[in-house]
Amino acid sequence: MALDLKQSWGDASKKVSAIKTTKELKDNEKNLKKRNTNSAKEKSQNLKKQASNAKNGKDNIKQIKSELKNQLELLLDLFKESLPKSGGQSISTILTTFLEASANFKEKIQDVLIDEIVSTIGCSEEQSYDTMVNQPIYIKVSQIDLFGQLKDSPDDEVAKVYYESENTNNGSLPYSMNRQLFKRLQTPNQSFSQDTASSNGQSYVSKSQSQIFDIEYVQNYTNQQNLLVTGDFFKITLKPQLNNKTSVSDFLRDYYGSVDIVSFDVLGAQLKNTITGCFDFGLDKSEDKVKEEGDFFSILKRLMGICSDPQKKIDVSGTAKLSDTDNIDDSFFEPTPQEEMLSERLANNTKNGVVEFEDCGNVQLPINLKASLLSQQELVNEKNQTKKIDLFNKFINDASKDPNWQKASQKFGFTLPNFDLNIKNSLQTSIITQIPAVLFKTIVSPKVMLGFLIMLKGIKNEVGKKLDDLYNDLKSFLKTFKKFVVNFIRKLMALFVEELFAVVKKNIKQLVESILTEIVKESKIKQLRMYSTIIYILMTIGQSVVDYRNCKSVIDEVLKLLNLGISNVNAGVPPFILASASLLGGISDTRSLSNIIENLQSAGLPTGAAPDGGPNLMNVAISSIVQGQNKEMAENGKTEVFIPPLTITPAGLTLPSKGVGKSF
Repeated sequence: MALDLKQSWGDASKKVSAIKTTKELKDNEKNLKKRNTNSAKEKSQNLKKQASNAKNGKDNIKQIKSELKNQLELLLDLFKESLPKSGGQSISTILTTFLEASANFKEKIQDVLIDEIVSTIGCSEEQSYDTMVNQPIYIKVSQIDLFGQLKDSPDDEVAKVYYESENTNNGSLPYSMNRQLFKRLQTPNQSFSQDTASSNGQSYVSKSQSQIFDIEYVQNYTNQQNLLVTGDFFKITLKPQLNNKTSVSDFLRDYYGSVDIVSFDVLGAQLKNTITGCFDFGLDKSEDKVKEEGDFFSILKRLMGICSDPQKKIDVSGTAKLSDTDNIDDSFFEPTPQEEMLSERLANNTKNGVVEFEDCGNVQLPINLKASLLSQQELVNEKNQTKKIDLFNKFINDASKDPNWQKASQKFGFTLPNFDLNIKNSLQTSIITQIPAVLFKTIVSPKVMLGFLIMLKGIKNEVGKKLDDLYNDLKSFLKTFKKFVVNFIRKLMALFVEELFAVVKKNIKQLVESILTEIVKESKIKQLRMYSTIIYILMTIGQSVVDYRNCKSVIDEVLKLLNLGISNVNAGVPPFILASASLLGGISDTRSLSNIIENLQSAGLPTGAAPDGGPNLMNVAISSIVQGQNKEMAENGKTEVFIPPLTITPAGLTLPSKGVGKSF
């Protein structure tokens, strides 16, 4: 069982690497005589080159990012470690799986969204908002437009990537509400129902074809204290419903069912912007705004590191642990100096029209806005979901081969042979590890925040203090609705951890199964083969329930699989365990080799294949030593044991004696 999460993830990674290397060595040993190997001098130079590359690649940014790893990133590292040297599976497999999941999670995400809104409001799903029907509700524009999307027109070449692809008619599903909100801002004091071109003379028509509210943009209103309030507000007027169906859950399900809360097109644009900054650059966003959003993502990443483990201390690192009953204070949402450094660097790069990847030496590469816009338009035009995912993957592949990036790398003296491959892997990894955060940003668009705040004001016009003053920027939004944000991002995170875990688990099973097969083959006891098979089936098919929000639950399941093939029994075991020793098959060449390789890798020694693809000669030598020692043990090994006085029935003790046995 995992006691220390950081150590457990490290143990799992080492075991996967050791098992994989052992398997590769076993596969290659038979062909050793047929292959040529490098000289000792060449191997020495290669080792020095590896050490030099490792040293040069660890700059400050990479160190910072590695220190902030969360469970999804750690699991992805484990996936990469478990990949075979040859085969069709790669990091692209996970990216496609995640993109498909994002498109298929809509119903789950809507359910989570509604549950968390109801919980945040502090009411039951059946609580009614009937007292607010036909009463105007005023909501600050800035409070539903967290990222300033509505400041740019959906007809703008760049800004349109964050809007619905086209205007739709009132009552159509899904309705283009973000476009309509922008239109309302252009026509102050004209309600939606008065704009017959948009509404057909009706209030907003929801999924159930009911008219649920009217909306208009106003720049001032008179409050309950008869005071004039100035600013930018959306005026919402809730409408009565048939059979008095004015419960919070009815409204939320009816409204969110009428809009697309997770558009794959918009998610694709958000992902492209997150990894390259292309659309922020195209919109000429200020450095302050890009930095604010960078800090926002840093906090989301920190929240993604929260596990539902029963620990009281709150840590602000990426592997922080928080129990469900612990409270988070406002300091949790303050970026650390390291996080601010990353945000400032991102903002500076975006302003200068460049992007950099730590896996490729942090070379600054020019942003290709034109290519990104063209790719996004192709994505929007395509209606088939599978082909949309193919087009997104094509964007990643094309971007990695951008000739401008190749030229820029050469200009800076960076001549990595597989430069485009490294760029592609870096892009894919960045997307995979940031999907939950980017998905969250995509979800909390103006149209989603509108439904949230309508119900918040419809149920209670004050939440500690006036809603108008609750928050005015991203940081204060996170602090104000911390329960909503924490629970929502954790549940999004769990969805993707579950998807990735299923792939990693499959790979680990295959690795462990191959090692277990070798161990069973080496056994001299036919009965042990039956026991080993039974144990393997029980361990891999009889599954326990895994909580994907709980880091310990996930890593415990991984370690359970890994320890199956290479576990050892410590000395000093209880008598009832010793009684079962007859079931053991003795020392295994393969298991011994796997343990040794794990230790070598922990010491930093190279255990991978030779440059020409042949087996590592050091591993072969160690394997020969292990086999020789175990052969000697099997042929000439002898065990002497002390036998203490034994009780004789009805009374008395035997004399102490010595026993002799065989060890193998």
